[in-house]
Amino acid sequence: MAYSEAIKREAKRLYCSGWSCNEVAEKLNLNPDTVFRWRARYQWDEETADESIEGVKRQIAAIGASDEPLSEAQARKLDKLTRAVERMERSAAREAREKKGRKRKKGDPPPGLDAQVIGDIKEKALDKLYAYQRSFLLDDSRFRVCLKSRQIGFSFLLGLEVLLGAIERGDNQIVISASQDQSDIVRNYAVKWCKDLDVDYLEDGGNIIFPGGAIAYFLPCNPRTVQGYTGDVYLDEFAWHMRGRLMWQAAVPAATTKGKRLTVTSTPYTETDMFGEIVTNPDKYPRFSRHTVTIYDAVKDGHQVDIEELRGLFDAITFAQAYECRFFADELCLLQPDEVRAVLDDDCLRHVSAWVNGGVDIGRTKDVTAIVLAEQLQVEAEKLVFVRHMETLARMAFDGQRSHMAGLVEGWKIRRLAMDATGIGMQLSEDMQRLYPGKVERVHFTREKKEEMALSVKKLFETQRIRIPNDRDLVMQLHAIKRKPTEKGFTYDADRNEQIKHADLFWALALAVKEFGGRRRVLTARNFKVVG
Repeated sequence: MAYSEAIKREAKRLYCSGWSCNEVAEKLNLNPDTVFRWRARYQWDEETADESIEGVKRQIAAIGASDEPLSEAQARKLDKLTRAVERMERSAAREAREKKGRKRKKGDPPPGLDAQVIGDIKEKALDKLYAYQRSFLLDDSRFRVCLKSRQIGFSFLLGLEVLLGAIERGDNQIVISASQDQSDIVRNYAVKWCKDLDVDYLEDGGNIIFPGGAIAYFLPCNPRTVQGYTGDVYLDEFAWHMRGRLMWQAAVPAATTKGKRLTVTSTPYTETDMFGEIVTNPDKYPRFSRHTVTIYDAVKDGHQVDIEELRGLFDAITFAQAYECRFFADELCLLQPDEVRAVLDDDCLRHVSAWVNGGVDIGRTKDVTAIVLAEQLQVEAEKLVFVRHMETLARMAFDGQRSHMAGLVEGWKIRRLAMDATGIGMQLSEDMQRLYPGKVERVHFTREKKEEMALSVKKLFETQRIRIPNDRDLVMQLHAIKRKPTEKGFTYDADRNEQIKHADLFWALALAVKEFGGRRRVLTARNFKVVG
């Protein structure tokens, strides 16, 4: 559909004045995808790229120029810009004062904060930590490695490490996480610590500038983008980096020059990846001080979490790996680590070119409903499948799930949405098929159907014809599916505890890509026999 230049100009004006793409689409009765495409094609973000004080003030003026009430996105952006100007002006005034002062001598604290103030900040921060967090923070070794559980507050701790490293030593801080989203989590915690401890800071794009001029960079695990930085390096969730050994070669020089620090933290994946090698070979890496924090250690030190509730939410392998610091080792798993690592692509969620297929694995109470959208594209000589969207809905009532899925169907170009029609999924899938006939497909999870879908997924991974995001929950659920022989053939499923189903994202993915993997022979009682 062709749109007039007037519509495009109005869409651009609204966007540059702080409206979100979805709000612009609703205001002008446009498809959100159209607005997102215009933003990229006509480079609307270039209009708001000036991050100087005057540039930010112009953005504030543009938002306030309209006589209409502020939208929700405008209000959030206005608040963010106003606070940014205040910080920038304070920082500029401080820098002007420092230029008039004496030159910094060797051994002096970084300009802006004296030793007493830094000491008070650190003491105040230590009071907010558990014993295992304090132990790691107070370890002043140049090289540190921590094998840790999930959900014990280590991203929160790394945010504080970044702040203290910048103001105590005056060194740049380089955080390299398994994904940009994970890196942003650490960044947000660093900002929160600054606010809680009354430390002035300046945001420069995605970076943070601290008193004294030290800069914190928050990067994804791309070896090409980290070269050229110098400072204290944090390899966050290092076991889950897509190319861990290349990252090691690229990032370590940044910390080994001029006496900087190297900190490596992660939940475990395999003993053969770079993180596993560092942890399991202390003789090969003797310079590292070593820490291990399981979920049991964290709870013993006062961390508030219900271990038995967590245990009930995961299969045994995933729980051991995520919370007990055990490395992955299970030959019965359908997908092996090397097969999964080979197809990780952090950019696959950021793009969509055409129509997508969807898969929905339905849950209500103990299970979650998982949704995956995938697109198949011709790339050079072969067709590749890209995961474009994934989400989970925890303990959401069926009315809410139906409304949410309807929004997805109407907001995305979905060619086919395959839904689990087994058990509790029966009614919801019927409702969705009635709303969207010809688009929603109901799939009954028989043993043969699950085997067919599991093998289709296996084939995509074996041939490296799929690209998935580097999402730890998805990766763990992919490994949770086991291939087990029975008298009637093989079953493909995760372990169950008290009839709890797991690997919801795996089955949503299998439903989404079931037409893309090709067919494999499914073993039945007539062509399979258990030899005992």
